Amino acid sequence: LSIYVYIYLWQGCMHAGIYVGEGSVIHFVKTKGKGKTSSKRKPPCSDCKNDPNTARGVLKTCVDCFLKGHGLFRFEYNVSHDRFNIKNKGTCSTESCYPGGETVRRASEIFDKDPNHGTGFGEYDLLKNNCEDFASYCKRGTNVSEQVVRVLSVGNSFADSSNSSCTSSAASPTGIDDAATSKTAFLISKATSFFSS
Repeated sequence: LSIYVYIYLWQGCMHAGIYVGEGSVIHFVKTKGKGKTSSKRKPPCSDCKNDPNTARGVLKTCVDCFLKGHGLFRFEYNVSHDRFNIKNKGTCSTESCYPGGETVRRASEIFDKDPNHGTGFGEYDLLKNNCEDFASYCKRGTNVSEQVVRVLSVGNSFADSSNSSCTSSAASPTGIDDAATSKTAFLISKATSFFSS
């Protein structure tokens, strides 16, 4: 069972993890960053002992710590093309996946590499190695973040629509589409600030 929690933040972001049984979820969070200041510190969880002030990397927590008060949604695999086209992007796939036992084994193996420091899946990178990449790797064997693909395409669509309304435009000296880059950077900064809280 692969689980995804949708946390709506402007265009919508989700946090993804693998339910491994006995009320536990293995998921991937930022590996670097400042801890909470003393005024914002939260006590460790009484159930799973997760300390939200210091926990980094691949974590095994209770479902409540994973959810952080948000709703739970199950990602679907092997859906028909018709169903895929009517569902929200990032909620399902037409591709097949590993059976539940193999998925749990893969997630547990990564967690067990370094349960103290959470470095079993490498350094967290919002664009290249995030929670959805981790869940996708455990379920399908490939690192794919539909969120990142969607955010980048939204940035490019925004740039396309704003550029088409201009009567003239100069090419960026770097060769990079500055409007798309600015929009993408804005979306990423919003997601980064949310996931670091």
